[in-house]
Amino acid sequence: MTSRTIRLPEGFYLHDLEAVDSTNDEAKRLADKGARSGALVLARTQTSGRGRRGRAWSSPVGNLFSSLLLRPNCSLSEAARLTFLIAVSLAEAIETVTAGKVRPDCKWPNDLMVNGRKISGILLESASNDGAATDYLVIGAGVNVAFFPEDAERPATSLAALGAPVSVDDLVSCYIERVAHWLPIWEQQGFAPIREAWLSRAYGIGNPVIARLTSRELEGTFVGLDDDGSLILREDSNVEHRIGAGEVFFAT
Repeated sequence: MTSRTIRLPEGFYLHDLEAVDSTNDEAKRLADKGARSGALVLARTQTSGRGRRGRAWSSPVGNLFSSLLLRPNCSLSEAARLTFLIAVSLAEAIETVTAGKVRPDCKWPNDLMVNGRKISGILLESASNDGAATDYLVIGAGVNVAFFPEDAERPATSLAALGAPVSVDDLVSCYIERVAHWLPIWEQQGFAPIREAWLSRAYGIGNPVIARLTSRELEGTFVGLDDDGSLILREDSNVEHRIGAGEVFFAT
């Protein structure tokens, strides 16, 4: 296995693997064994990678597959908003390592898009203490660096396809540096600064959106992000809905 050239800020430490079933599963195994916050699991490939709702995640060597273990001192509902912090951090890292050539948009709730195509997905999994306080979070982040799936459910792209090839190690180093920048802000100021940074990159804001919920489908305009991270959809009648979970489709 070739050695990594990753630089991690203080408080973060690397678990580097050639192959693993899933970096999220490995991070959860570490957490269950008592690993401290800041563990970063990286793998060159995954044999059982997955995205939201259990969808398979293509894992060719050359892309980024990572999972970060955090143990925030807050409720599970508060901790779930860290998905937005990760999205902002990863978007900033991609923009930095490509020298501004690629500026990803943040698609609610947890994807990064470039020119209407998916380049990254984020998967948050958690465990609680007594059903309320957070024991740990595992936040998986995958980026199409060298390759993208041609047969994806929705159009995808990669940094290489965009004419911006980068080193996975450089991308990881910058990504965790941005996480280290934003985490203290979140801890000291709450979700508001993260929300503003995310909204500055919001994919599809001001445009039509369809939200498919468990029991119904809503159509309207994506007008913002609520204080708890819910998507705000405004119908033509000006009735607003806060959507905390569901599948959303943008007409952009």
